[in-house]
Amino acid sequence: MARYFADKQAHLEQLQADLDGISQELEALIEEHSGEEGLLCEAQTDSGKVTKSSVSGRLKALKGRSGDEEAAVLKQCLVRFDQETTAKKAVKETQEALDRAVFAQYPRLSEAEIKTLVVQDKWMATLERLVQAEIERVTQQLANRVKDLEERYAEPLPQLVEEVEARSRLVEAHLRKMGLTWG
Repeated sequence: MARYFADKQAHLEQLQADLDGISQELEALIEEHSGEEGLLCEAQTDSGKVTKSSVSGRLKALKGRSGDEEAAVLKQCLVRFDQETTAKKAVKETQEALDRAVFAQYPRLSEAEIKTLVVQDKWMATLERLVQAEIERVTQQLANRVKDLEERYAEPLPQLVEEVEARSRLVEAHLRKMGLTWG
């Protein structure tokens, strides 16, 4: 698909990204204004969800209160619901058109093109991705090991031996003060 219909695939991905953005905006708007004290409180269904029909119903119940802040938020919600519906329809239609184009392309492929698709675009791409993932995993593992070693050997051995001897002398001095002796 990417070899023959890259532009259509890119267009579909852009439409999907637009849909995701609209859905996130709608979700944020609903989250911001729902709850017990929120402006969308009265537009929630029995299950606590805000739907297009529940928003429309609440807006009809408020008719005549166009300057109302609740009505403004409800209208904004309806606009987002409509945008989401339109975007979903565009994504679905574009996906279907791309699928039709791909299926129409299959019979026209030559043997050499099929080999290129299978070997280069599928197998080699998969192998490259797997090798890259393995390289990243090993690199991360080595970096973690180097960090562990750095932490372990941050203090040089002569310094550690000197600290042990100094503390041993302190312990000996305290034991002598306490009257303990050893042979």
